[in-house]
Amino acid sequence: MVILAADSQITEDNLRTISSTTPKIINVGRYLIGLVGDSRPGDILAYNWSPPPYKGADPVQWMGKKVMPSILKAFKENGYDPYEATKDKETGFDYLVAFDSNLFHIATDLSFIQSDKGVYGLGSGGAYALGYLYGRVNRLTLGNVDQHAEHAVQIASILDINTCPPIQLVSQGRIMT
Repeated sequence: MVILAADSQITEDNLRTISSTTPKIINVGRYLIGLVGDSRPGDILAYNWSPPPYKGADPVQWMGKKVMPSILKAFKENGYDPYEATKDKETGFDYLVAFDSNLFHIATDLSFIQSDKGVYGLGSGGAYALGYLYGRVNRLTLGNVDQHAEHAVQIASILDINTCPPIQLVSQGRIMT
């Protein structure tokens, strides 16, 4: 099972917008995506990406051979060059991508990684949330992981000026075929 939690604050320069109608966690087909950073590439994934249907292959191989090329194709078809865009040090993005209860972090340079502990913290409040989760990683169970994920974002919203409720909480279970 994968649980993603996000706040609802969007920060652009000095403008603070609270928007629960612009979620940071979206479903695209059978994929769950957590979006952080620049809006344009996230919008492409949300509205113009056709993810490959997962066929039960090795998840790391699937990410490298199917998911990442499909993301690059969507970017290209929609006029977004991530390599050009990220030359400016003020721009960038990070994503969490889940399929069939496999969770990966995609970084601005389009590398992808998978945490051995299964916990991630992205965005301006991510370090606070991650610190909370690492302090409890050995106590996380299927019965309480959603509560801990929500609490991690609550703590981040207290300690980080760019993190604010309401909190979005979305889960994904293993796909049975």
